[in-house]
Amino acid sequence: MTTTSQFNGLPLPAYTLDRQLVITEGSAEAIELFGDCRIFTDIVDEESLKKAKTLLSSEVLQPKFELNFISRKGELLLADVYGKRSDSGSLSLVVVPKDNQLERVANQLAKLRERLRETDYDLFLEKERTVELLQRVSELSAPYIQLDTNRLLVPLFGDLTEEQVQAFSPRLLANIYETRAETVIFDLTAMGKITDGGLQQLADLLQSLMIMGTASIFTGVKPEHAKQLHQMQAKLPMRFLSSLQEVLSSNRRTS
Repeated sequence: MTTTSQFNGLPLPAYTLDRQLVITEGSAEAIELFGDCRIFTDIVDEESLKKAKTLLSSEVLQPKFELNFISRKGELLLADVYGKRSDSGSLSLVVVPKDNQLERVANQLAKLRERLRETDYDLFLEKERTVELLQRVSELSAPYIQLDTNRLLVPLFGDLTEEQVQAFSPRLLANIYETRAETVIFDLTAMGKITDGGLQQLADLLQSLMIMGTASIFTGVKPEHAKQLHQMQAKLPMRFLSSLQEVLSSNRRTS
């Protein structure tokens, strides 16, 4: 596997594969995380191997799917894979490791709820702890990923509610202020429905971003989201791209 200029500056594992899933190009981040390998499936966990071969061999490639990987240190790693097939049949893949903080907090919350069902010991204190964990889950439901010095990626999970947007907005705005990011990319691929309150809070967040001079790009928009977001587009500067892969490809062409 070789590192080429196509991936220069990309802070995520990225690959180009031929039809036999042989790695022809890879980013420096990919080598650092997974090591130098020849076949893409060599870094896929055994439990995800059949799924990976089926999806990557399909002529109609899903734009996003999950796989378990094995890092060069032997650690199991769950990640989202964004893919695109070229006219020649080669594959471009970007691997976005999931933030396992959300999984750990969710597991803590599940154990706490089980304990509350079994006993009323220190019920008041446990209730306060549950509220804190729910708040933390809401914050982590929109983790941000620093793509480079100018761009932040915010993958949204679950339903977009008023409470969820209120939970992650302060942390996001503070990070934008500290890093002076010029663009925030909201990925809606894994998002459910948008409530009325969530839509209003999102509009307020975009208004704050506009005041800070930060552009907003939305990817992975589903048909049920399009009408709601179109209402905001008339009032706020918003861009829409079909997928995260298109955002990254567009940036490389601009560079």
